[in-house]
Amino acid sequence: MGTPPISGSTPKKVYLPPPEEKPTPKPVVDKKAQVNAPKDEFETADAAAKSKPVELLAGSPPAGGTNPVVPTNGTTSAKYQVGPATRPPIHHDNGFLQNPADPKDTKPIATKDPSFSDYAAKAKWELKLEAAKTFRPDLRDGTAAYDHFLHGNGKDRTFNYERFVTQDESGKQVLKSATQDTQKAAEAQYAAMVAKDPSLAGKPVTFQLTGGPIGVGGNDGKFPYPQSENWQKAIGGHSIWNSATVTVTPPAKPGDKPSFSMDMTVHAEDRYNFNPNQKDIATGIPDSDNGRFEQTGLAHQYTQTGTVQRKVTWGQGDIENATSTPIETGR
Repeated sequence: MGTPPISGSTPKKVYLPPPEEKPTPKPVVDKKAQVNAPKDEFETADAAAKSKPVELLAGSPPAGGTNPVVPTNGTTSAKYQVGPATRPPIHHDNGFLQNPADPKDTKPIATKDPSFSDYAAKAKWELKLEAAKTFRPDLRDGTAAYDHFLHGNGKDRTFNYERFVTQDESGKQVLKSATQDTQKAAEAQYAAMVAKDPSLAGKPVTFQLTGGPIGVGGNDGKFPYPQSENWQKAIGGHSIWNSATVTVTPPAKPGDKPSFSMDMTVHAEDRYNFNPNQKDIATGIPDSDNGRFEQTGLAHQYTQTGTVQRKVTWGQGDIENATSTPIETGR
């Protein structure tokens, strides 16, 4: 309570290829043909070069800090509390609609009327988007995110974080680190409970955990910036927070260690917009090309979220050798 929010990082935005004057009449679907497809102009900047790191406030707890704090003693990247999943304070900038006098102002400034040239520019980017959808199916998540920027009217969007943590090499590391971070919190909380009431060591115990924000693509190397071009464009630097229901089962034999099982959710959150004074590293195209659409209301920044759920089991003190399996959600 009373803790200011973190600063959300800027996602890597979509830079699309200019359409050919005479478009190919048939879609190109085979890999060899893609050699002659329109050159991709999606952004390929890395986190350090392109976006501000996600700044986390040391010791920042989840929102609603009335529940007991888990005594992790600095061993985790996030701070945890005992209790149900509770979104922590996460602050996102407003890109080209940010109040220039107050970088912490959460209210976007007013838009201005678009000119004829603004409409013409958007029409060109619409063509670029369609070209990218045809010739770069490997960028499906990036094009979907940019499509929503142009046509979603600012409505919140849900993206497939499962695809990120299973297909992107950095995403795999993010899931591993998030899992182990929550495991450490679970073990710390159980140890604190037993220390307070030793009789719990011989009983099954269940409790809930909810964590503070972690920056992906920021300064913590355990949570690296997306590696694939697709996910650099779709989400780039973003924030996650973890929640879990943990059950600890006492050992069957005296002297053995208890076993842990947790149903964990990784919650991802990102603000999709463009930012002043930034540009595409690969092409040099400035963010202002798309930021102008935000200023004139021809496109809209938006918040996008996704989740990943895992059932994780391990023996106390053996976090590295845990078993993790997806939790079926019925979708």
